[in-house]
This record gives sequence, C-alpha cells and structure tokens, in this order.
Amino acid sequence: MNRHRFTIALLVAALASPAAAQQSSGNLMGDGKAGDVVRVERQATGYHREIKVEADGKYRIPRIPTGIYIVTVTHADGTVDKPKEVRVQIGTTSRVK
Repeated sequence: MNRHRFTIALLVAALASPAAAQQSSGNLMGDGKAGDVVRVERQATGYHREIKVEADGKYRIPRIPTGIYIVTVTHADGTVDKPKEVRVQIGTTSRVK
C-alpha cells in the first residue's frame, strides 16, 4: 500500500512541475516600424530574444520569464532607440512605451 501512495505522489509532483513553469512567465508587446528589430534582454540571467516588427508596426513576445528587462529597438537604417526598462510579471502582458 505504501508503494502505491509513493507512486501517486511522484505522478502528482511530475504533473504539477510543468504547470508551475507555465505560470512563471508573462508577455511583452509594443509598437515600432515594420522591419525594426526588438531585442529583449535580462542582464541578471543573460536571457535574451530578438523579434522583427510586423508589417502592421506591432510586436509581441510571448512566454518570457518574469523579471526586469532592457528593450532595445534597432531600425533598418542602423539607428538604435534609447533602451527602455520593462517589468514582466506572471500571467500579464507588459507594454513597452
């Protein structure tokens, strides 16, 4: 009987772990010009992602681990906007202004 309980406990723990991981992220969105490259970086961990701005001038980066990020936009002509600091929180979408 104890072996059965132990097996159930392991199964519950294994199923709970992915759910917890999904809950520890948020999203980031903003506006730019088509073709701009947006770089999101969390210097504390080295995490970074880059995405191109869509033709409609919008971008969205889903499932980013929570924390404070530096967002840098590089335009097609090579100019770079002043970096902006954005906080990503669990289960929310943070907007870069």
